Amino acid sequence: MSKYIKVGSGGGEMTWHRAMLDMEPGDYLLLEPGYYVWPRGRLLEDVTIKGLGASPEDTRIRSFFSIGENSSRVVFENLTLEPYGDVNTLDLPEETNSYLILRGCVLTGTGSKTTTISVNGQDTVEMYSCRLLNGTLSFFEKANFRLEMADCLLDYESEKFGTISLEGTGTAIINNSEIRGTVNSFDSSNIELNINNSAIGNLNLGGKSWVNVYACRFLNRDYSLYARGECWLNILESQMPSQLAIEDHCHLLMQNSQLYNFQARGESQSFLSNVQIAAAASLEGKSFMDGSLVTFSGNGDYPYFIFLVDQAVLKGRNLQFDPQNWPVLVDNDARLVANALYYQGAPLEIKCEHPENISLMGIKWTERKE
Repeated sequence: MSKYIKVGSGGGEMTWHRAMLDMEPGDYLLLEPGYYVWPRGRLLEDVTIKGLGASPEDTRIRSFFSIGENSSRVVFENLTLEPYGDVNTLDLPEETNSYLILRGCVLTGTGSKTTTISVNGQDTVEMYSCRLLNGTLSFFEKANFRLEMADCLLDYESEKFGTISLEGTGTAIINNSEIRGTVNSFDSSNIELNINNSAIGNLNLGGKSWVNVYACRFLNRDYSLYARGECWLNILESQMPSQLAIEDHCHLLMQNSQLYNFQARGESQSFLSNVQIAAAASLEGKSFMDGSLVTFSGNGDYPYFIFLVDQAVLKGRNLQFDPQNWPVLVDNDARLVANALYYQGAPLEIKCEHPENISLMGIKWTERKE
Protein backbone atom coordinates (compact mmCIF):
# COMPACT_ATOMS: atom_id res chain seq x y z
CA MET A 1 0.00 0.00 0.00
CA SER A 2 1.36 3.43 -0.95
CA LYS A 3 2.41 5.74 1.88
CA TYR A 4 3.26 9.45 1.87
CA ILE A 5 6.23 9.96 4.17
CA LYS A 6 7.40 13.43 5.11
CA VAL A 7 11.07 13.49 6.03
CA GLY A 8 12.77 16.24 7.99
CA SER A 9 13.80 17.39 11.44
CA GLY A 10 10.53 18.95 12.57
CA GLY A 11 8.01 17.47 14.97
CA GLY A 12 6.00 14.54 13.64
CA GLU A 13 8.33 13.97 10.70
CA MET A 14 10.28 10.80 10.04
CA THR A 15 14.07 10.98 10.06
CA TRP A 16 16.04 10.38 6.88
CA HIS A 17 17.74 7.36 8.44
CA ARG A 18 14.45 5.71 9.36
CA ALA A 19 12.94 6.52 5.97
CA MET A 20 15.80 4.79 4.17
CA LEU A 21 15.51 1.72 6.37
CA ASP A 22 11.74 1.43 6.17
CA MET A 23 11.08 2.50 2.57
CA GLU A 24 8.89 0.05 0.61
CA PRO A 25 7.65 -0.16 -2.99
CA GLY A 26 4.95 2.41 -3.64
CA ASP A 27 6.17 4.93 -1.06
CA TYR A 28 6.33 8.69 -1.66
CA LEU A 29 9.16 10.42 0.22
CA LEU A 30 8.63 14.15 0.64
CA LEU A 31 11.91 15.73 1.78
CA GLU A 32 12.05 19.00 3.63
CA PRO A 33 14.91 21.27 2.51
CA GLY A 34 18.21 20.00 3.85
CA TYR A 35 21.28 17.88 3.19
CA TYR A 36 20.73 14.12 3.28
CA VAL A 37 23.60 11.62 3.27
CA TRP A 38 23.31 7.84 2.89
CA PRO A 39 26.76 6.22 2.44
CA ARG A 40 25.46 2.67 1.94
CA GLY A 41 23.43 3.35 -1.18
CA ARG A 42 19.93 1.98 -1.69
CA LEU A 43 17.95 -0.34 -3.94
CA LEU A 44 14.81 1.44 -5.18
CA GLU A 45 11.59 -0.11 -6.45
CA ASP A 46 8.48 1.88 -7.38
CA VAL A 47 9.20 4.90 -5.20
CA THR A 48 8.98 8.66 -5.63
CA ILE A 49 11.41 11.01 -3.87
CA LYS A 50 10.51 14.69 -4.03
CA GLY A 51 12.15 17.77 -2.56
CA LEU A 52 9.84 20.35 -0.96
CA GLY A 53 12.16 23.34 -1.34
CA ALA A 54 11.71 26.34 -3.61
CA SER A 55 14.47 25.04 -5.91
CA PRO A 56 16.26 21.70 -6.43
CA GLU A 57 19.36 23.06 -4.67
CA ASP A 58 17.39 23.37 -1.43
CA THR A 59 17.19 19.59 -1.05
CA ARG A 60 20.43 17.65 -1.57
CA ILE A 61 20.99 13.91 -1.42
CA ARG A 62 24.51 12.51 -1.32
CA SER A 63 24.29 8.79 -2.02
CA PHE A 64 23.94 6.26 -4.85
CA PHE A 65 20.95 4.21 -5.96
CA SER A 66 20.26 1.08 -7.98
CA ILE A 67 16.90 0.31 -9.59
CA GLY A 68 15.53 -3.12 -8.63
CA GLU A 69 14.54 -5.72 -11.20
CA ASN A 70 10.91 -5.69 -9.99
CA SER A 71 10.55 -1.93 -10.27
CA SER A 72 8.30 -0.40 -12.90
CA ARG A 73 8.89 3.27 -12.05
CA VAL A 74 11.25 5.41 -9.95
CA VAL A 75 10.79 9.19 -9.80
CA PHE A 76 13.07 11.96 -8.53
CA GLU A 77 11.67 15.49 -8.42
CA ASN A 78 12.93 18.94 -7.39
CA LEU A 79 16.16 17.86 -5.70
CA THR A 80 19.91 17.61 -6.20
CA LEU A 81 21.70 14.26 -6.39
CA GLU A 82 25.38 14.22 -5.51
CA PRO A 83 27.72 11.21 -5.90
CA TYR A 84 29.01 9.37 -2.86
CA GLY A 85 32.37 7.90 -3.81
CA ASP A 86 33.48 6.62 -7.18
CA VAL A 87 30.27 4.76 -8.11
CA ASN A 88 27.37 5.41 -10.48
CA THR A 89 24.86 7.75 -8.88
CA LEU A 90 21.89 6.06 -10.59
CA ASP A 91 22.36 2.52 -11.88
CA LEU A 92 19.88 0.49 -13.94
CA PRO A 93 21.29 -3.08 -14.20
CA GLU A 94 20.77 -5.52 -17.07
CA GLU A 95 17.78 -7.23 -15.42
CA THR A 96 15.71 -4.05 -15.11
CA ASN A 97 12.64 -3.15 -17.18
CA SER A 98 11.70 0.16 -15.67
CA TYR A 99 11.07 3.88 -16.01
CA LEU A 100 13.48 6.37 -14.45
CA ILE A 101 11.86 9.82 -14.35
CA LEU A 102 13.71 12.99 -13.36
CA ARG A 103 11.79 16.27 -13.10
CA GLY A 104 13.41 19.54 -12.16
CA CYS A 105 16.52 17.88 -10.74
CA VAL A 106 20.21 18.70 -10.61
CA LEU A 107 22.72 15.85 -10.87
CA THR A 108 26.41 16.41 -10.25
CA GLY A 109 29.05 13.97 -11.48
CA THR A 110 32.61 13.16 -10.56
CA GLY A 111 34.24 14.45 -13.74
CA SER A 112 35.74 10.98 -14.34
CA LYS A 113 34.87 7.73 -16.14
CA THR A 114 32.30 6.99 -13.45
CA THR A 115 28.85 7.37 -15.00
CA THR A 116 26.24 9.53 -13.32
CA ILE A 117 23.31 7.64 -14.91
CA SER A 118 24.14 4.12 -16.10
CA VAL A 119 21.56 2.18 -18.14
CA ASN A 120 22.03 -1.51 -18.98
CA GLY A 121 18.50 -2.96 -19.11
CA GLN A 122 15.25 -2.49 -21.03
CA ASP A 123 14.61 0.93 -19.61
CA THR A 124 13.06 4.30 -20.36
CA VAL A 125 14.76 7.41 -19.01
CA GLU A 126 12.79 10.66 -18.97
CA MET A 127 14.45 13.96 -18.03
CA TYR A 128 12.51 17.21 -17.89
CA SER A 129 13.94 20.60 -16.85
CA CYS A 130 17.03 18.95 -15.38
CA ARG A 131 20.72 19.84 -15.17
CA LEU A 132 23.51 17.27 -15.33
CA LEU A 133 26.78 18.93 -14.33
CA ASN A 134 30.26 17.43 -14.62
CA GLY A 135 28.79 13.98 -15.29
CA THR A 136 27.63 11.59 -17.99
CA LEU A 137 24.54 9.72 -19.14
CA SER A 138 25.46 6.31 -20.59
CA PHE A 139 23.46 3.53 -22.26
CA PHE A 140 25.63 0.43 -22.50
CA GLU A 141 25.91 -2.38 -25.04
CA LYS A 142 23.18 -4.65 -23.63
CA ALA A 143 20.70 -1.84 -23.10
CA ASN A 144 17.40 -1.69 -24.98
CA PHE A 145 16.41 1.84 -24.17
CA ARG A 146 14.33 4.92 -24.78
CA LEU A 147 15.51 8.39 -23.75
CA GLU A 148 13.24 11.43 -23.71
CA MET A 149 14.80 14.74 -22.71
CA ALA A 150 13.35 18.25 -22.81
CA ASP A 151 14.46 21.64 -21.47
CA CYS A 152 17.65 20.22 -19.98
CA LEU A 153 21.26 21.35 -19.63
CA LEU A 154 24.11 18.83 -19.71
CA ASP A 155 27.38 20.57 -18.97
CA TYR A 156 30.40 18.27 -19.25
CA GLU A 157 33.10 18.71 -21.90
CA SER A 158 35.69 15.95 -22.07
CA GLU A 159 38.10 14.65 -24.69
CA LYS A 160 37.79 11.12 -23.24
CA PHE A 161 34.12 10.64 -22.41
CA GLY A 162 30.84 11.45 -24.09
CA THR A 163 28.31 13.57 -22.26
CA ILE A 164 25.69 11.18 -23.67
CA SER A 165 26.83 7.74 -24.84
CA LEU A 166 24.36 5.64 -26.84
CA GLU A 167 25.34 2.01 -27.17
CA GLY A 168 23.04 -0.99 -27.49
CA THR A 169 19.62 -0.63 -29.16
CA GLY A 170 17.18 2.18 -28.64
CA THR A 171 15.75 5.60 -29.37
CA ALA A 172 16.82 8.99 -27.99
CA ILE A 173 14.71 12.15 -28.36
CA ILE A 174 16.24 15.45 -27.25
CA ASN A 175 14.19 18.66 -27.43
CA ASN A 176 14.91 22.28 -26.47
CA SER A 177 18.08 21.38 -24.58
CA GLU A 178 21.75 22.31 -24.42
CA ILE A 179 24.48 19.68 -24.37
CA ARG A 180 27.94 21.16 -23.81
CA GLY A 181 29.88 18.10 -24.84
CA THR A 182 29.76 15.09 -27.15
CA VAL A 183 26.93 12.73 -28.02
CA ASN A 184 28.47 9.37 -28.97
CA SER A 185 27.25 6.25 -30.66
CA PHE A 186 29.50 3.24 -31.25
CA ASP A 187 30.30 0.51 -33.78
CA SER A 188 27.93 -1.84 -31.92
CA SER A 189 25.12 0.74 -31.72
CA ASN A 190 21.74 0.34 -33.39
CA ILE A 191 19.97 3.56 -32.49
CA GLU A 192 17.64 6.31 -33.62
CA LEU A 193 18.58 9.80 -32.43
CA ASN A 194 16.36 12.86 -32.82
CA ILE A 195 17.61 16.30 -31.73
CA ASN A 196 15.36 19.32 -32.14
CA ASN A 197 15.73 23.03 -31.34
CA SER A 198 18.84 22.42 -29.27
CA ALA A 199 22.46 23.45 -28.86
CA ILE A 200 24.97 20.63 -28.92
CA GLY A 201 28.75 20.41 -28.64
CA ASN A 202 29.25 17.78 -31.34
CA LEU A 203 28.16 14.37 -32.59
CA ASN A 204 30.55 11.41 -32.87
CA LEU A 205 28.59 8.61 -34.51
CA GLY A 206 29.26 5.00 -35.45
CA GLY A 207 27.49 1.72 -36.12
CA LYS A 208 23.91 1.81 -37.36
CA SER A 209 22.73 5.24 -36.30
CA TRP A 210 19.66 6.91 -37.80
CA VAL A 211 19.94 10.59 -36.88
CA ASN A 212 17.56 13.52 -37.39
CA VAL A 213 18.75 17.01 -36.48
CA TYR A 214 16.40 19.98 -36.77
CA ALA A 215 17.08 23.64 -35.98
CA CYS A 216 20.21 23.00 -33.91
CA ARG A 217 23.39 24.95 -33.18
CA PHE A 218 26.67 23.09 -32.82
CA LEU A 219 29.09 24.56 -30.29
CA ASN A 220 32.44 22.78 -30.67
CA ARG A 221 35.08 24.72 -32.63
CA ASP A 222 37.16 21.65 -33.53
CA TYR A 223 34.49 19.58 -35.23
CA SER A 224 30.69 19.53 -35.34
CA LEU A 225 29.91 16.05 -36.61
CA TYR A 226 31.90 12.93 -37.44
CA ALA A 227 30.06 9.83 -38.68
CA ARG A 228 31.32 6.43 -39.77
CA GLY A 229 29.86 2.98 -40.35
CA GLU A 230 26.31 2.87 -41.73
CA CYS A 231 24.92 6.11 -40.35
CA TRP A 232 21.95 7.82 -42.01
CA LEU A 233 21.88 11.54 -41.30
CA ASN A 234 19.07 14.01 -41.94
CA ILE A 235 20.05 17.58 -41.00
CA LEU A 236 17.69 20.54 -41.43
CA GLU A 237 18.07 24.25 -40.67
CA SER A 238 21.15 23.84 -38.52
CA GLN A 239 24.43 25.68 -38.02
CA MET A 240 27.83 24.00 -37.80
CA PRO A 241 30.74 26.39 -37.12
CA SER A 242 33.35 23.66 -37.67
CA GLN A 243 33.89 20.47 -39.63
CA LEU A 244 31.32 17.92 -40.79
CA ALA A 245 33.03 14.66 -41.78
CA ILE A 246 31.52 11.37 -42.98
CA GLU A 247 33.10 8.15 -44.20
CA ASP A 248 32.53 4.43 -44.86
CA HIS A 249 28.90 3.93 -46.02
CA CYS A 250 27.32 6.97 -44.42
CA HIS A 251 24.41 8.74 -46.11
CA LEU A 252 23.78 12.44 -45.53
CA LEU A 253 20.76 14.54 -46.43
CA MET A 254 21.30 18.19 -45.50
CA GLN A 255 19.02 21.15 -46.21
CA ASN A 256 18.85 24.86 -45.41
CA SER A 257 21.98 24.78 -43.25
CA GLN A 258 25.40 26.36 -42.85
CA LEU A 259 28.70 24.66 -42.13
CA TYR A 260 32.36 25.60 -42.09
CA ASN A 261 34.10 22.63 -43.70
CA PHE A 262 32.80 19.46 -45.34
CA GLN A 263 34.78 16.21 -45.71
CA ALA A 264 33.65 12.92 -47.23
CA ARG A 265 35.59 9.68 -47.59
CA GLY A 266 35.05 6.00 -48.34
CA GLU A 267 31.81 5.22 -50.17
CA SER A 268 29.74 7.86 -48.42
CA GLN A 269 26.92 9.64 -50.25
CA SER A 270 25.73 13.20 -49.64
CA PHE A 271 22.70 15.08 -50.90
CA LEU A 272 22.75 18.81 -50.14
CA SER A 273 20.13 21.46 -50.85
CA ASN A 274 20.43 25.17 -50.02
CA VAL A 275 23.59 24.66 -47.97
CA GLN A 276 26.43 27.15 -47.45
CA ILE A 277 29.98 25.82 -47.03
CA ALA A 278 32.20 28.60 -45.71
CA ALA A 279 35.77 27.27 -46.10
CA ALA A 280 36.19 24.10 -48.17
CA ALA A 281 34.61 20.88 -49.41
CA SER A 282 36.75 17.74 -49.71
CA LEU A 283 35.73 14.43 -51.31
CA GLU A 284 38.02 11.41 -51.33
CA GLY A 285 37.82 7.69 -52.11
CA LYS A 286 34.56 6.78 -53.84
CA SER A 287 32.52 9.41 -52.08
CA PHE A 288 29.67 11.10 -53.95
CA MET A 289 27.91 14.43 -53.53
CA ASP A 290 24.81 15.70 -55.29
CA GLY A 291 24.07 19.35 -54.60
CA SER A 292 21.35 21.85 -55.41
CA LEU A 293 21.70 25.55 -54.57
CA VAL A 294 24.88 24.82 -52.65
CA THR A 295 27.33 27.68 -52.10
CA PHE A 296 31.02 26.74 -52.06
CA SER A 297 33.23 29.45 -50.61
CA GLY A 298 36.95 29.80 -50.00
CA ASN A 299 38.41 31.73 -47.10
CA GLY A 300 42.11 30.88 -47.26
CA ASP A 301 42.13 28.27 -44.50
CA TYR A 302 42.64 25.53 -47.12
CA PRO A 303 44.73 25.61 -50.33
CA TYR A 304 41.71 24.44 -52.38
CA PHE A 305 38.15 25.38 -51.60
CA ILE A 306 36.95 22.29 -53.50
CA PHE A 307 39.18 19.21 -53.26
CA LEU A 308 38.27 16.12 -55.32
CA VAL A 309 40.64 13.14 -55.49
CA ASP A 310 40.65 9.38 -56.10
CA GLN A 311 37.27 8.41 -57.64
CA ALA A 312 35.16 11.03 -55.91
CA VAL A 313 32.26 12.63 -57.78
CA LEU A 314 30.66 16.04 -57.26
CA LYS A 315 27.45 16.63 -59.21
CA GLY A 316 25.07 19.52 -58.87
CA ARG A 317 22.57 22.00 -60.18
CA ASN A 318 22.47 25.75 -59.64
CA LEU A 319 25.66 25.69 -57.62
CA GLN A 320 27.21 28.94 -56.46
CA PHE A 321 30.96 29.49 -56.32
CA ASP A 322 32.63 32.18 -54.24
CA PRO A 323 36.32 31.20 -54.45
CA GLN A 324 37.85 34.46 -53.16
CA ASN A 325 40.77 33.76 -55.54
CA TRP A 326 41.31 30.22 -54.24
CA PRO A 327 41.47 27.31 -56.74
CA VAL A 328 39.77 23.93 -57.15
CA LEU A 329 41.58 20.59 -57.32
CA VAL A 330 40.18 17.70 -59.41
CA ASP A 331 42.83 14.99 -59.31
CA ASN A 332 43.23 11.29 -60.16
CA ASP A 333 39.92 9.92 -61.54
CA ALA A 334 37.68 12.34 -59.68
CA ARG A 335 34.90 14.09 -61.60
CA LEU A 336 33.13 17.44 -61.35
CA VAL A 337 29.85 17.57 -63.27
CA ALA A 338 27.60 20.54 -62.53
CA ASN A 339 25.93 23.70 -63.71
CA ALA A 340 26.42 26.94 -61.86
CA LEU A 341 24.59 30.16 -61.28
CA TYR A 342 26.10 33.23 -62.90
CA TYR A 343 29.42 34.28 -61.39
CA GLN A 344 30.87 37.74 -62.15
CA GLY A 345 34.42 37.19 -60.93
CA ALA A 346 37.51 35.98 -62.76
CA PRO A 347 37.37 32.51 -64.31
CA LEU A 348 37.46 29.71 -61.79
CA GLU A 349 40.91 28.13 -61.61
CA ILE A 350 40.96 24.34 -61.55
CA LYS A 351 44.05 22.22 -61.12
CA CYS A 352 43.25 18.95 -62.86
CA GLU A 353 44.98 15.84 -64.13
CA HIS A 354 42.20 14.96 -66.59
CA PRO A 355 40.33 18.03 -67.92
CA GLU A 356 37.87 15.70 -69.62
CA ASN A 357 36.56 14.77 -66.14
CA ILE A 358 35.24 18.30 -65.68
CA SER A 359 31.92 19.49 -67.05
CA LEU A 360 30.90 22.91 -65.73
CA MET A 361 28.03 24.77 -67.31
CA GLY A 362 27.24 28.40 -66.64
CA ILE A 363 30.66 29.45 -65.37
CA LYS A 364 34.01 30.14 -66.96
CA TRP A 365 36.94 28.12 -65.76
CA THR A 366 40.56 27.78 -66.67
CA GLU A 367 43.17 25.13 -66.02
CA ARG A 368 45.61 26.13 -63.32
CA LYS A 369 49.24 25.68 -64.23
CA GLU A 370 51.96 25.25 -61.62
